[in-house]
Parts: sequence; structure tokens; C-alpha cells
Amino acid sequence: MPSHLSTCRSLCQCIRQNSPSTLPRLSQRPQARFLSSSPSLRSAVNPLRNTSRSTRRSHAEYKRSIALSAAGIASCAIAMFGVINIYFPQGAKTSSQQDSKNSETIKLDGPAGLVTPTDDPTVVIDGIEQVSTGNSTVPHFPKSIRLPKSLDSPTTRPEAARKIGDEIQKGDGREEEEEEYYLLGLGIRTVSFLSIQVYVVGLYIAASDVAALQQCLVRQAASPATNESAVLATSLVPHEREELRRALLDPERGEEVWNYVLKEGGIRTALRIVPTRNTDFLHLRDGWVRGITGRAQRANAKVKEVAAKEAAAKENGLRNNASPQLEFTDDAFGRAMGDFKALLGGGVRKNVPKGQTLMLLRDRVGALEILYQPGDAKPMVWLGEVVDERISRLLWMQYLAGKTVASEGARRAVIEGVMGIVERPVGTVEQMVA
Repeated sequence: MPSHLSTCRSLCQCIRQNSPSTLPRLSQRPQARFLSSSPSLRSAVNPLRNTSRSTRRSHAEYKRSIALSAAGIASCAIAMFGVINIYFPQGAKTSSQQDSKNSETIKLDGPAGLVTPTDDPTVVIDGIEQVSTGNSTVPHFPKSIRLPKSLDSPTTRPEAARKIGDEIQKGDGREEEEEEYYLLGLGIRTVSFLSIQVYVVGLYIAASDVAALQQCLVRQAASPATNESAVLATSLVPHEREELRRALLDPERGEEVWNYVLKEGGIRTALRIVPTRNTDFLHLRDGWVRGITGRAQRANAKVKEVAAKEAAAKENGLRNNASPQLEFTDDAFGRAMGDFKALLGGGVRKNVPKGQTLMLLRDRVGALEILYQPGDAKPMVWLGEVVDERISRLLWMQYLAGKTVASEGARRAVIEGVMGIVERPVGTVEQMVA
């Protein structure tokens, strides 16, 4: 009996010791907590639905940057449109449009005419044939002009009968008082990388000197320029014409051809310049002086190089030719440059408004005369002359030949014009245009 009681007592003690720790574990179940001050675990939040303050700020910044980019693109487009309308008012023709225009034009089998500066047809304005220039400010250039014969008379050299500022009155139209000049080609002078148009320039030749120009060009293409007595051809065959074209387009050979034509040809020519924007004589003069000085320096350097080669060959006993002489280093050339600078120093006129005409004449002996016409209905004003033919020759070369020319369009148009001349026998073009 006592052993039984002791056993029951031990079992009860074991139950008491285990009941406080086991029962809560058995009765522990997950319960939902509705109200609690302590933080509870939450499920993961979808980042796409996160509407925190930083996310909203980033979204606003993205929208702002997109708006600024769109505004910048629109501003650039407006600026480009404005530049195109200002500097290219007539737009640019595509190759397909040009080809279709050429295909619609009726072409004859005969050679091209004397004047082919552009593809636009000649129009008649106030009874005068005009050629399109491609510029809206100066839209047309006359196909021919008349100048008093007294301007190109060598008898007025070296002391001119005129004074600076004198007005040149045109004659009454009689042939013995005026000389007609025909347009060989024209182009537009542009500056800077934006190709800002400064003025339109056209080269004219006296009608009675066309045959002399033909002879010079035929001589250059058919035989050496030094062998003048060997000129028997009166025109050029196709392969000779192509060779002459390549020579005129080549920078070095073109300088040789035009240098001979201007120096030895005895041809009267004129440069007609009409500004497309307001300018002044000093601006025009500085550009021409830089061109003349640069070409004179390059010519002197070339002569020195040839002289050095000649001296070396002479020492080796290979040849015994006379050394070439420097052409642009004497005092007379320096004085002529000073006269040219003073001529356009703004003594009589300073400003040249757009649309007004500046004429540069080169007579048979190469003397340069400058005329200014303030309006179509007003007489021309004589600004002066430079007798030394080297000044006008280097000035003309700026538009005709070399690696860098004042107007590439004018150079190519003049080449096309002279190619139309050499396609005909010598003397026939003069009869045609007379």
C-alpha cells in the first residue's frame, strides 16, 4: 500500500512539472491580430505600384527632360528653316528635277551659244535680254552692256584726261561712240562656311575682241604658246576641246592659259559686280588686295624654285638656259599696289549699297579703270585707274584660275562660255553676235 501511494505521488509531480510548458505549445494557434501597437509582418509590395515620393519626383524629372529635349529639337528646326529661307530663297533643285528639266528641253545639233552661264532661259526685261543669277536680291544680269569707247582707249595712258569723281555720260547709241560687251559667265561670291552671298560677278568681253580670244585659246590647245607663227588651226576638234577644258579646270595649267591670254591677248574685258547686301569699298578692296598679294607671292616662289633647278642643272652641264626673272618684286609693282589701295580708299564713295553696280574695266594694254553706278538711271562715276597691267591681271586671275578662286560658279560658267567660242571657227562668233 505505501509503495502504491508513493508511485501515484511521483506521477502527479511529473504531470504538474510538464503541464505549464506543454499545454501552451499545444494550444498555440495562428490568430489574426486586428488591433496592435507593435509592427507586424507584411507581404512584399509590387514595385510597379510603388507611389512613394522619390518615385514621383523621378517621374517628374523625366517628363521635364523630355519637354526640354522636344523644345530644343523644335528650336533647331525653326532655326534651320529660317537660315534656308534667308540664304537659299529659291531652294535647291534635286537631280531628278534637273534631269527632268533637261529631258524636256529641245537640244539642237549645233554647238552651244556664246553665253551659257546658267541653265535658266534668257528673259527680256524692259527690252533688254537678262540672264538669271540664282539670287533673289540681284535676280538678273544683262546679257550685253554698252560702254563708251573712250574708256578703253590706250591714248589716255599714262595720264588720263579724266578726274576722280567725273561722271561718264553714255553716247547716243552710235557704234563709233560705244562698244558692246557680251557676257561670258557669271557667279556668286560667297564667304564663310555658311556660304553667305556677298555679290554677283559677271565677266564681259568686247564684241570686237572675241576673235582675239579665240586665237589665244586655239593656240594654247593646238600648239605651244611660244610658237605663235605655227598657228594654222581656226577651230578645235573634239579631243582638243576636251583637252582645253581639262587645262582650264586644272589649277596650275589654268593659270598658265589665262596668264597668257590676259598678258599677250590684247583683249578688252570687264567685271560687273553687284552686291547682294550692303558693303563698302574698304571691304572689297581688302579682299582683292589679299588675293593679289597671295598670288604674287606664290608666283615669285615658283620662279625662285625654277631658278634653283636651272642653276643646279647648269652646274651639272645639262642645260644653259637663262634663269627666269621675278615679275612682282620691283618698285613699280609696289607703287601700283599703293595706287590700287588708294583708288578704293573711300575718297569719293565709301559705301556700296546692295543692288548698285561696280565696273572694273581692263583695256587692251591691261590698264585698270573702276566705275561706280549708284543707280540704273544715274550716270557712272569714274573712280580712277591703275596703269600697271599686272594689277588687273592678278585681279582677274582671282576669278578665272587657281586652287582657290573668289567664285567657283563664275569660273566654271566662264569656262563653259569660252568653250562655246572655240567650237566655232575663228571670226564666226564675232559675226554672229555683231
